[in-house]
Amino acid sequence: MSRPTVSQVSAWRPQALLELAGAWDDAAGRLQAQADSVDDSVTHSSGGFAGSAAGAARAAIGPTTAGLRGVCRALILAAAKARDAADVITRGRERVLAVAADARNEGCPVGDDGTVAPPSAPSALLVACSGGSDSVARTMLDVRAAELTRVLQGALSSLGAADAEAAAAIDAAFDTAIPGAAPVRPAGLTGSSVGDWPHMSQDSINASIAGMPDSERRRLVESRPQEVGNTDGVPWEMRIAANRINIANAILDERRRIDVPDDVKLRAAVAPTLEPADAERLWATLHADPAMRASAVSAYDRHARDRIAYYETLLADVPDPLDRDRRVPRQILAFDPQRQSFIELSGDLRRAHALAVLVPGLNTTFEGADDDVATARRFVAGSTGDIAMITYLGGPFPTGQLAAGVADAADPRYALHMAPRLVAFSEDVDRRAGSMPVTYLGHSYGGSILGSAEHLGLTADRVIYVEAAGAGVGVWDTSDWHNRNPDVVRFSLTAPGDPIGLVQGIPRGPHGADPDGLPGVIPLAPGRRLGGGPMGGLSSHSDVLNEPSDAWRNIVAVITGDREHIRVAG
Repeated sequence: MSRPTVSQVSAWRPQALLELAGAWDDAAGRLQAQADSVDDSVTHSSGGFAGSAAGAARAAIGPTTAGLRGVCRALILAAAKARDAADVITRGRERVLAVAADARNEGCPVGDDGTVAPPSAPSALLVACSGGSDSVARTMLDVRAAELTRVLQGALSSLGAADAEAAAAIDAAFDTAIPGAAPVRPAGLTGSSVGDWPHMSQDSINASIAGMPDSERRRLVESRPQEVGNTDGVPWEMRIAANRINIANAILDERRRIDVPDDVKLRAAVAPTLEPADAERLWATLHADPAMRASAVSAYDRHARDRIAYYETLLADVPDPLDRDRRVPRQILAFDPQRQSFIELSGDLRRAHALAVLVPGLNTTFEGADDDVATARRFVAGSTGDIAMITYLGGPFPTGQLAAGVADAADPRYALHMAPRLVAFSEDVDRRAGSMPVTYLGHSYGGSILGSAEHLGLTADRVIYVEAAGAGVGVWDTSDWHNRNPDVVRFSLTAPGDPIGLVQGIPRGPHGADPDGLPGVIPLAPGRRLGGGPMGGLSSHSDVLNEPSDAWRNIVAVITGDREHIRVAG
């Protein structure tokens, strides 16, 4: 819309957008239940429904239910945009009202169009401060009124633009309600389809998509979001768009779990490991005791609601790392709850001069990656946008507290499982980065994942083993690394007193050699903390990545190629 008036803004109630978002979410759940019911009644019908009429009914109902599910998905995406709009418009409205209030407090009349007039007469104090000159005081009031007009009308214009942008975003979300029942065949590859992608090279996938018109790309995203959002070789803008759909579908999946009958939820509360007699007694108790029954149902729902709340944050816009007053969409390059795969890009590749990929470590989880994403955003902000950073979760990580965590981290299976995926992803990163240098950071257990990937043929310009568990499974010498870039430069950083040092390089250990001691690996100086003390001790394990210290600046210098500021350990 055009610039709103002050009275219009005063009457606005952004809370209504949150209420609308909630209503759309609920409608999506109810509509999905209806779609499931229709689908089950015909597509999965039993009891003798056969013959040509049955076949025709099933063929007809497929596009119908696909369309209904598309509307469900659109409602979820539109609700996310409505919540974003409520936040932005609330802040914009508060800014307009605050400026108008300031003007009125100074005795200035405020016009509905945002024009601020000076008071009818200057105060005695202002005249005194103007050397007793009434004309000088009036001139000062005129200047102040003009400044308030500029600020207030600017705030009104910004709010109007935000309102128009929110409306366009909500409209675009509803545009995703296009059913895509038929598989899409990439242009230029006769006889090939999305189903062939697992057997195609990334270059072939990329080339096939490059030959598609925009309309066909969009249809591909909407009809096959799971494959598009999680396949290396697909352009990243398409992966990001597809993963918004995948996240919406995941929310709908969790809503479906909440909508199941209570008996299904109670069955889930009866542990399958119980003896049959114990399971039967618990089952009877859950049905006989209303409080226990309600508790079991609530626990079942709570897990699903927690996942919904997390997934909604992935659809929400986030503060721009370079401008906290501006919000930007998240750039999620992979989202697959079944595989525990989550990859997110932070920063602007068009502005950045260097790209980094962060592979985190112990206790990283699919639903708890926020801390690692926040680390990436700090690197973007701290480099004033010179760095764009990818947070890489290519599968499950070891987890556990204290001794249990240490024991799980001794298992090399996680590294061996994830390393091939990281190798494949590095090929895609190399393609997207172009001439931009790419640095991989393996932190803690992530160091073992990174080293194992180097063993299998990772492509990187620079590699940093940060407080790393080891140089990789089966890596005992630099000859065991097979990075596809023969000019790769390797660094390591381990602060003194970090307990990780107790497990690095254990003979015949699960994670290979200590990267700090391998020839050709450049040891970075941990330096000093923000407060001036030496970087070291238990907390240094994560602080080197998160505290604006010498170690952190050393990592930034490596990523950006700022050789003058790289500090090597003595």
